[in-house]
Amino acid sequence: MNKERLKQTWLYRHFGKIITWPKYALIRLRLKRKYFWMTYQKNWMIDPCHDKRQKYWKKCGVHATGSFHVGADVYFDAQNAHHLTIEDDVWISSRTTILLHKRDISDYHRGDTYTDHPSHAMPVRICRGAAIGMCCTIMPGVTIGEGAVIGTGSLVTHDIPAWTVAVGRPAKVVKTLPVKS
Repeated sequence: MNKERLKQTWLYRHFGKIITWPKYALIRLRLKRKYFWMTYQKNWMIDPCHDKRQKYWKKCGVHATGSFHVGADVYFDAQNAHHLTIEDDVWISSRTTILLHKRDISDYHRGDTYTDHPSHAMPVRICRGAAIGMCCTIMPGVTIGEGAVIGTGSLVTHDIPAWTVAVGRPAKVVKTLPVKS
């Protein structure tokens, strides 16, 4: 197969360069392993195994600077896991969804196909000591400050300052936590 024909293949368009079949097979194997761990931690684990979820999240690519706690049924973008940073002593309650990408629809018009518009990965950072209540949704590009508490069912669309309580859809700061005397 000549070089021009190779450039028309899916492999070239996907990876931006000509790669050999063995290298492609290795890449696919790594992705399958990553998705296996993602599926394992999400669907096959039941509480009281919550102490093991942290290990599986790290295998999926999540950056963790310490230990954290994750409840059952917590979802995040497996293919963008490297954009999620979780610091020490964070609590993420059950059924929380953490989104790490969004579509750029600034140039979206009638008749366009939604999937033709690119999606952009955006980092999410959950700082030390934060606690996220059940059934919360965290949107891309958000930082939850140190010691912040997110109320149950909240939709976090913007940064939450440190040592505050935020609730609602969208989440708004309702209380600043006092300094311990």
